[in-house]
Amino acid sequence: MATQLSTMFSSDCSKLAMATPDGRLTVWGNGGGSSQLLQQFSPSTHLSAVTTCLAWAPTSLATPKKKKKKPSQSKSDLVAMGTSAGTVLLYSTIQGDLVTTFKTENSARINSVVWNSSASSLYAAAEDGSVSLFSLATLCLVSTVRPCPGPAHSLALSKDGSILAIGSRNIVIWDTVRQMVVKTVTGHASPVCRLNIVDNFLFSSSVAERVVSVWSMEGPETGSVLSLGVNQGVADFDLHSSGCQVTAAVVTTEGRVAVFKADLSQTLATTLLPVQTVAIETEGGQPGRIAQARLAVGEEGLLTILYGSVLCPVMEQVTLADLSQSTCLVREMTVTKSGQAGSVSDLVTPRTDGQVVFLAPGDSLGTGQGRQRKEGKRKAEKEEDSLPVEDRLSLLSTQPSPQADKAAPRTDTLAQLLAQGLHSNDTRILDSVLDRADLELIDNTVKRIPAEAVVPLVSVLQKYIKGRGMVNASHAKWLKSVLTVHTGYLVSVPDCQELLTPVYALLETRTQHYNQVLQLRGKLELLTKQAMDRQGDTVVDTEKQALLVYQDESSDELEDVIDDLLVPGSDTDDDWEDEGDAEMEGGEESEDSVEIVNGENGDHDMDSDSD
Repeated sequence: MATQLSTMFSSDCSKLAMATPDGRLTVWGNGGGSSQLLQQFSPSTHLSAVTTCLAWAPTSLATPKKKKKKPSQSKSDLVAMGTSAGTVLLYSTIQGDLVTTFKTENSARINSVVWNSSASSLYAAAEDGSVSLFSLATLCLVSTVRPCPGPAHSLALSKDGSILAIGSRNIVIWDTVRQMVVKTVTGHASPVCRLNIVDNFLFSSSVAERVVSVWSMEGPETGSVLSLGVNQGVADFDLHSSGCQVTAAVVTTEGRVAVFKADLSQTLATTLLPVQTVAIETEGGQPGRIAQARLAVGEEGLLTILYGSVLCPVMEQVTLADLSQSTCLVREMTVTKSGQAGSVSDLVTPRTDGQVVFLAPGDSLGTGQGRQRKEGKRKAEKEEDSLPVEDRLSLLSTQPSPQADKAAPRTDTLAQLLAQGLHSNDTRILDSVLDRADLELIDNTVKRIPAEAVVPLVSVLQKYIKGRGMVNASHAKWLKSVLTVHTGYLVSVPDCQELLTPVYALLETRTQHYNQVLQLRGKLELLTKQAMDRQGDTVVDTEKQALLVYQDESSDELEDVIDDLLVPGSDTDDDWEDEGDAEMEGGEESEDSVEIVNGENGDHDMDSDSD
């Protein structure tokens, strides 16, 4: 039995409540040596709020005053279901419906639920570390406390309701009357997943640990006083006390049950070993798994174990006195389908003795027996139009061909190839057909496949999608088309639940973070938009008209502009230039005409030269 299932025995071990991964609640009864499905309930929010934990209300006997009346049981039919949305659902097995729905303050995931001994109130431990108290008399939330900083994984309540043990990384002992922490015990390296209180002693087990620790709730000591050791991880345990003598049934992660017997009056810091072990296997020698074990109330030597499959769980009671130190029970693991007798379902399956073919609406419908001649003609026409396998594979070839662009592949050929590949389990043919991603081609092909090929096609697509490595996106398109076109046929198949549950579980696992990714994407878009708005002033828009345009001209044009700006020369300037030229020429012909005025000395020199 799958470990992700939540299962819980009733107080008298006559019923079993089981929460499936898709949020459904099934109630099984133990009668005549075989388990019978008594009720099946699907909450309206079973897809968004999956059941995380279960707890049966304890049975309270009302003692009558008159001898004629028999003692009546009250509140023993209620099942509390904690959900991942932070709600607690109360289901009544007598009414077959929900009684009420409790909501916590923070809507955090509920990890554990525990009832008080009178079944008048219950506590719920949430993922955020809060513990909520609900009252059945007022059908409302009474109070919410947060005694531990980390997540609360498990709860245990004493018989008088005065002490509440809360399991987190540490174990917090909470006084419900004074509303305060009495004691905190440490010693577990992993979160505490299971708690139970017997008198003044607390039993606890942690994830991935191989012991069940025993603590004393009295005194200042914070260490364990006793340990129950097993060679495997502890999955669950149950206790039965008679005075100081305690019998413990520990279920291991390998599917075995270890039985311990301890005397709490002589507690020493030692580790006890199991006195008996119970295992189960099939007739072929295959090992089986025991999912849960419960010691019967009032009968110390009676042990109820749960094994089998999800669709057919088996509850069996064994006597501890008849078991040896190491007992292996050989049982036949029968696989019962959801549509077989013994299960409660709204679907009525006719008796056909196996000689029936399920047909789907569309082209796959057969004709009546009175039209055999027309059928023969149609078969002859189909045989004439059908192509050999080599030609069909050539149409599906991925290499381009000159005729590929002219005509698309025929959907009837693809449907025949797909049916042939499913029948012969030929991966080459299946890959060549299922690798196509054209939506119109996929829909037309799915409409033409025969009804008997729908279930094998869904199984093959599941295998491809769940396989490791690169996943082709076209396989998801094929699966969507099959579920859309052949919905009516799949609903009528007895194996519908067993067939589609893995698909839903796979999609739920791969899309569990989809909402968080969308929120992150929205926040990133908001931040990006704000940053762009802040930088909007510095960005130059080249499409707008500029305020000033400067155009650089060539050098020739610049010289023309300068000449136009200068003042034009006059005729007198030309005459001055001519006279200057004439004087220069005269100075070259005679030096006597040159007069230098530089003082007296200069004059004598000039006169001597002239003489």
